[in-house]
Amino acid sequence: MDTTVADTLIGTTIDGRYRITGRVARGGMATVYTAVDDRLERTVALKIIHPSQATNVHFVDRFTDEAKTIARLTHPNVVAVYDQGRHQGLPYLVMEYVQGRTLRDLLIQRRRLNPVEALAICEQMLAAIAAAHRAGLVHRDVKPENVLVAEAPSGGIANLVDSVVKVADFGLARAVEASSADESGQLMATVAYVAPELVTDGHADARTDVYSAGIVLFEMLTGRVPYDGDEPVEVAWQHVDNDVPAPSSIVKGLPTVLDDLVARATRRDPGARPTDAGALLAEVQVVRDDLGA
Repeated sequence: MDTTVADTLIGTTIDGRYRITGRVARGGMATVYTAVDDRLERTVALKIIHPSQATNVHFVDRFTDEAKTIARLTHPNVVAVYDQGRHQGLPYLVMEYVQGRTLRDLLIQRRRLNPVEALAICEQMLAAIAAAHRAGLVHRDVKPENVLVAEAPSGGIANLVDSVVKVADFGLARAVEASSADESGQLMATVAYVAPELVTDGHADARTDVYSAGIVLFEMLTGRVPYDGDEPVEVAWQHVDNDVPAPSSIVKGLPTVLDDLVARATRRDPGARPTDAGALLAEVQVVRDDLGA
């Protein structure tokens, strides 16, 4: 599908420096473009907040503050933030451009991954989130759409085990939480991955990201998320009321160590989960060793 049709920003130059060359994706909060940084002669990703959000002063202020924090977060598995500014009143971020596909794209194509691939991606994903946790940041919206799998230098993603994985959108969900919470003051993150404590009391900490990462691992192994429903709120409350099923109950033959790993990450009680992404990462590495991955 041609995403550049009727987009007036294509071909324009922002701040006398960033020449927009194409549109990558349009999400609920922002649109992402490819651009050429004419000063440094490199391709970047440029994320521009939608006009509907730009009028929310609290959101814009929080988004700007979070961007500054994330720009200081340097890690090979985190999508780097290079610059920020405003274009015609719309806040934008200039970020590292990752040539590749999202984990969502891969799951649409492949449906599910084998355990070795799933653990390899999960390990790098958790390494990025662990770096954020050490810096005092909580992602709050861990999901396949925010996990990028880079192409190999030769092109393509032939071997997922050796691919570089990067996590994007740190801080955006926190800015949303500060400015556009629902009537009960709760952040409703993407409901397929939302931790129970976000549903019940709006609280998020490092263990919230651990839960969401556990759901992403479940989906990579099984090709589906654990809960669905006709309404988002129905899905959200299933996280509160039910234990996540064992992956092997859906895909026969999966090792029980994977069931145990997903179970520990997705305990409904946050206190029963690994304390942060670094702790879950250590468990993933042990499982990889056990499986000889």
